[in-house]
Amino acid sequence: MKRSFRIAIYSVAIIILMVGAWAVFHEKPVHDLPAMLKSGKLYVVTDSSRMGFRLEGDSVYGFQYEIAKTFADKLGLTVVVSPENNFESCLKGLTNGDYDIYASFIPVTTEWKNDVSFSIPLNRSRLVLVQKNYPDSLKQLMKKNQQDLAGDTIYVPKMTPHKLRLKHLSDEIADTIHIVEVPNVNLEQLGEWVALGKIRLTVCDEREAQHLKLTYPQLDISLPLGFDQHYAWMVDKESIQLLQQLNDFLNDFIGSSAYWNIYRKYY
Repeated sequence: MKRSFRIAIYSVAIIILMVGAWAVFHEKPVHDLPAMLKSGKLYVVTDSSRMGFRLEGDSVYGFQYEIAKTFADKLGLTVVVSPENNFESCLKGLTNGDYDIYASFIPVTTEWKNDVSFSIPLNRSRLVLVQKNYPDSLKQLMKKNQQDLAGDTIYVPKMTPHKLRLKHLSDEIADTIHIVEVPNVNLEQLGEWVALGKIRLTVCDEREAQHLKLTYPQLDISLPLGFDQHYAWMVDKESIQLLQQLNDFLNDFIGSSAYWNIYRKYY
């Protein structure tokens, strides 16, 4: 009986040791600044647009890219950028450790705060409707207030964070707003489609909409769809030191002459 008891105790101890060893071996490495400094690289994901990252021939540019590169240079790191238009893929890659920073104008909400941390805001803006500006004889076709969106269809990039605001708006007007998610496109492309008459409605933040209107003066961006929101970057929840460094950098950089030089290139 005693021998059986000792064997059982030894067996349990061995199992505990094996589980502990497996947990240590398979423990997810801390996804934070020391690991990035060791690798010498900063992995950034952003959308494939002039406001995110774009590669044309020998030219590399993008509003988010230029700020991310300035931050990486300050840390002595090489920035490695992945263009990705799917919000869900960006979020998953961030939490999996594939990316260090999600650099985009992401509305700051409580929706994702269990998995990620937001940087300090890079700007403040609001969501607006992008539609074609018809001549006076056809003005009745245009949306003049939020209630006019009842039963209509708005096209957005697949898994965009703006989808959440549109769902809330649908609740506010107590009617259905049909949301069509288009894969592998960005807001800039959808704005172009509206201007060309391929689709009727899309949305984007007001600052980007103002730039779209400079390129496509036939667009109307006068209808706001919500209140002013802060827009920020994301890092993984475990990247505490990275977040501190990023916030320190943004505090100093936003409003500096270097920032305004970049800003004036894109707005």
